[in-house]
This record gives sequence, structure tokens and C-alpha cells, in this order.
Amino acid sequence: MESNLVGQRFHVGDRVTRKSIFVSTESFAKRYGRITRVVLRSNIKGTKTYYYEVDWSDNKSSEHAQHTLVRAIS
Repeated sequence: MESNLVGQRFHVGDRVTRKSIFVSTESFAKRYGRITRVVLRSNIKGTKTYYYEVDWSDNKSSEHAQHTLVRAIS
């Protein structure tokens, strides 16, 4: 049984930030970054998922699954 692929949400050059998973009363500085690479991976069951390499504003880079990122609105 083949799974349906959820559409690609982001493209190279899009500005993003990480989803906030914790509710906090303290304010914190959000990191913003730009997508530099898109990777489509399959797991052992054949489910395909988009991953994105992000260059952050603090000059670090990392790779994230599509569901952990949101489009930056600022």
C-alpha cells in the first residue's frame, strides 16, 4: 500500500522559524533562517517526508522535518 505524499510546504529561499512546542510566560529570542536545501526521504515503510536544511541568522545550519518549521511572518 503506497502512502499519499503531503505537499511540499517550503521552497529554497523561504524564511522560516521553528515551531514553539512549549508554552512559556518568559519571552525568548526566536531564531529565523532561510531554507537552503530540500531533501525528500523515505522511511522503511515507504512513507516520504520532506526535510529542509536551514541557515539560521546566528550563522549556524541544521536540518529539520517539515512539520517542525513554520513560515516566518516578519
